[in-house]
Amino acid sequence: MRKSKQGNNRVKFTLRFVLALSLVAGLIVGLGILRFHAARLAYYLESINQSIQKYSDEEVVLRQELSALVAPIRVYSYCKENLGMQKVLRAETISVKTRNGDFTASHQDNKSANNGGWRSTLAWLFGK
Repeated sequence: MRKSKQGNNRVKFTLRFVLALSLVAGLIVGLGILRFHAARLAYYLESINQSIQKYSDEEVVLRQELSALVAPIRVYSYCKENLGMQKVLRAETISVKTRNGDFTASHQDNKSANNGGWRSTLAWLFGK
């Protein structure tokens, strides 16, 4: 009976040792997987930070180009060099006189034009 009890204890010890060893191995594998996942996320975060930095540098360059293009002296020099424009020394205005001073047709004029036939559409030739 003593051998069976000793053998039974040995089996229990071996079983506990195997379970403890498999638990430790499982924890080590789990920690390794977590470490790999953390490293992968850190790499992804670093690539996003590099993209942000690249785009912010590009924004600074584009803002500088925009301010250089919008500057009046830059516009003037572009027009002079590339388009061949010259600076106007004296600006002139031309005044245009109309008969009745109206530049747009009123709603009443449209009704009378539609009712009068072809003569009403040509009335401007006759001064009416």
